[in-house]
Amino acid sequence: MRSDPLIETSFFPAMEEFVLWVAIAVFTTAVIFFITTLVKSIKRLEEERRKKKYQALIENILFKYLFEEQSLEEVLKYPDFVEVKEQSLFQRVAIKALIALHDNYSGNYSKRLEHFFDASGLVNYSIAKLESNSWPHIVEGVRDLSTLNHGASYSRIASHIIHPHELVKTEVLLALIKMGGIEEIMKFKKSELQLNDWIQSNILYTVKKHRIPAPANLDVMLESKNTTIVLLAVRLINYYKKAEYYDALSLFYQETKNKKLKREIAQVLKNTEFVI
Repeated sequence: MRSDPLIETSFFPAMEEFVLWVAIAVFTTAVIFFITTLVKSIKRLEEERRKKKYQALIENILFKYLFEEQSLEEVLKYPDFVEVKEQSLFQRVAIKALIALHDNYSGNYSKRLEHFFDASGLVNYSIAKLESNSWPHIVEGVRDLSTLNHGASYSRIASHIIHPHELVKTEVLLALIKMGGIEEIMKFKKSELQLNDWIQSNILYTVKKHRIPAPANLDVMLESKNTTIVLLAVRLINYYKKAEYYDALSLFYQETKNKKLKREIAQVLKNTEFVI
């Protein structure tokens, strides 16, 4: 059977037109992707350039403030600082630099860094993070404010203890400990706040890193009905090597039916050669 010449002549031009449009679409997509990638790369390079510039600026200012003993009023009037102090990228870089120095210095130097954080207005950047709908921003704000010991933000930080995200709650607990000591955890003795092993390991790390002193009545945490609070108390007693609480641990061991607590207490007392 012979094909209809009319159908053939109409089919092939349509097919050629379709292929042409597909090729144009592919080429256009490729060009858009290339331009988008190029623009992102340029923006990323520009941001890195600005970061290095801001890092050098804040380091210079802080060096003069800390080690050349220029007054805070003087360094905050530097034209380069005044020009960029409201830019979010500079604020982020500056706070990161403050925290890095704060982690490496103590005494008067750390106090002066905390004062700079507050008086320079950088603190407002971190406070604003607490009002964000994004949990990573809240975590960042909590870390900044607690590390730089901004006591005025204590209530704002504490209010996030009921946040639904686990990382936010953990960061708030760590912040409260850094700002107020172990006593802050003891306030939750009657609560149903669950401190899983991951949270507790973070608490113990924070206690060690920041050299948080032991409270005077750590054993009251053993009275909690919340087994995770009791477990944390056992681990803190072990960390602080508080022999005056070993009798209380031994008594709790005899009374509790919780197998995990029994194992933990037995290990603590075994390490101290205390007879259960």
